[in-house]
Amino acid sequence: MWLMALFTFREAWRKKVALIAGALTLAFLILYGTGLHFITRDMVNTANPAATAASYYAMMQAVTLFVLGIYLASFLAAGLAVLAAVGSVAGEIENGTLYTLAVRPLSRRDLLLGKFLGLAAMLVTYAALFFLALAGLVYWQTGLVIPGLVPALGLFILEPLVLLAVTMLGTTRLSTLGNGVLAFALYALAVVGGMIEQIGALVESTAAIYTGVVTSLILPADAVYRRLVATVVDRLPVGNGQDIPRFINPQSMLGPFGSQSTPSDWMLLYTLVYIVILLAAAVYVFNRRDI
Repeated sequence: MWLMALFTFREAWRKKVALIAGALTLAFLILYGTGLHFITRDMVNTANPAATAASYYAMMQAVTLFVLGIYLASFLAAGLAVLAAVGSVAGEIENGTLYTLAVRPLSRRDLLLGKFLGLAAMLVTYAALFFLALAGLVYWQTGLVIPGLVPALGLFILEPLVLLAVTMLGTTRLSTLGNGVLAFALYALAVVGGMIEQIGALVESTAAIYTGVVTSLILPADAVYRRLVATVVDRLPVGNGQDIPRFINPQSMLGPFGSQSTPSDWMLLYTLVYIVILLAAAVYVFNRRDI
């Protein structure tokens, strides 16, 4: 299994999808950094955000820019997760390369889990570098050290792993095209549901909030993003009660991109169990499939 994981990890970096994702990521970072430069060039430094109203609002603006960057980066990470795994089994069955591996002394379970671990290692590396690059650009341009950087990094890494588990289950039963359509459709459903939930929290609509919760149970990827936002924003200092009102809620500046309705620790536990269950289901389906 571990040799398969190492082989898959190396092979994943050689695929065109990884090269294209790397080029798009670099272009995104250049564009994002350029935008930060022009947006924040007249912004005061955020080193002491609670000192004055100007520096406090500048801090909130810097966090808003960071959250929007993470929101867009999540699409790239999710896209890479789906495209890297969409044909990991179905594609090899279609082109006949899986038969070479199947005749070797390697169980289907080890084959599938090895592929998952190799792709997961690639995604973890990619997501970690991407996140740290975004945080570094924000610090360089605004002077703000992102609050809760380490737990936020872990959550950003977790998000594409959810999509990877879904895609690995799909590739054991569906065709490459069908699996890709299903994975992207579920991700779109999760994102739209998350937007509805946050808007529902802003307008105090219980039905809208429950709609978002249901979509998070179907695919908890967006819930992980919302928890990431809360991890960062909830650590911001409150107003001093004088020139900075205490009732200011930093989440209100983010609107539907924020986390007014924050996923609980139980949702994070559900996400981890969700990944394990989908992998177990993928192994079961793959073992029963006639190839």
